[in-house]
Amino acid sequence: MGLSIEPFLPEHTEAVRAFNRRLEARGSTFRFPDTPVPTWLPPQDGVPVYQEYYLVRDREAVRGGYILKPQAFWVEGSVRMIADYRLPVSEGIVDPRHAIVGMLTLKDALKRQPFLFGLGMGSPEEPVARLLKIFDFPIVPCPFYFRIIRPKRFFEGIAFLRNSNVKRKLLDLFAATGAGWVAMKAAHRVRNRYKQEASRFSSSEEMTFGPWADAIWESAKGAYALCAVRDRMVLDTLYPPEEHRFTRLKVSEDGMTVGWAVVLDTHMRNHRQFGNLRVGSIVDCLALPGREAGVIAGATHFMESRKVDLIVSNQLQRDWCQGFLANGYLSGPTNYFFAVSPALEKLLRPLEETLEQTHMTRGDGDGPINL
Repeated sequence: MGLSIEPFLPEHTEAVRAFNRRLEARGSTFRFPDTPVPTWLPPQDGVPVYQEYYLVRDREAVRGGYILKPQAFWVEGSVRMIADYRLPVSEGIVDPRHAIVGMLTLKDALKRQPFLFGLGMGSPEEPVARLLKIFDFPIVPCPFYFRIIRPKRFFEGIAFLRNSNVKRKLLDLFAATGAGWVAMKAAHRVRNRYKQEASRFSSSEEMTFGPWADAIWESAKGAYALCAVRDRMVLDTLYPPEEHRFTRLKVSEDGMTVGWAVVLDTHMRNHRQFGNLRVGSIVDCLALPGREAGVIAGATHFMESRKVDLIVSNQLQRDWCQGFLANGYLSGPTNYFFAVSPALEKLLRPLEETLEQTHMTRGDGDGPINL
């Protein structure tokens, strides 16, 4: 088996489609993109965030592939390109003869970009996470925060919790009697330490990110040890005006712009965790230092006005985590994890302290998929 790893070229398209058909025939749900130019984040002149596709080839056959997403990051006081290691797919998941492919893709990615990270993964026990551990990637959870807005709807529809007859009956009882409403409102009220201050913050919908976003980035970046560049050009690339599912909120305090948030309002359809609930999500955000809780308050008020059933978010940086708790959010089990390559870890040492000032959200990595 003479394996090579090279960029995805147009002449490889049919081999990639044949690879995907073999995965499907053996019951795998994984698929590699079957066009060489990414539909999301294609390379563009002057834009410091894009995707590159690489294939593992066995003569004419494709046996696997992976995606690199290079992006400009603020890293310990300067800007440098680092990359997200995305969607490694190997025929080894359905045919043990190709088990080596997964390891080869990670080795190749590290050769192309030593400053590598992974985000998402679902669990530290997923195959990709186990492979990252073999290569000495530290893996840490990005905490999950939620606020229930309509308790009756939540208890009747939250698929993740309704996974047994006993639980379904108990949740139906909470919904029917109002006990769940009382319990959830009390829990959020006890946690909400920001209620009086929150009234000073308001949000407005914006079609694009204007100069105000650049001003926020310049004022905020120094507070972080690691943070993707979030100026107006990058933000309009990640959340383009023509993509109507994203709502861009400019948040102001007494008339002064102090931050922004990108939110989604999604009516789920048979989602394995959220069922058919209407889920609001705060997928990305940035604020002047010290105004994190205020930005969350502005975004939360906006989502409440949309009458979503609950609001969710994943965050890593300390001030954002504390801001969600201060706004009455609760913390639950997370399926979102952050991993850094050994070379990137060296830049961030001591890692335990640096992680507290590392800003990672659902807007990083793969973007807000599954939301």
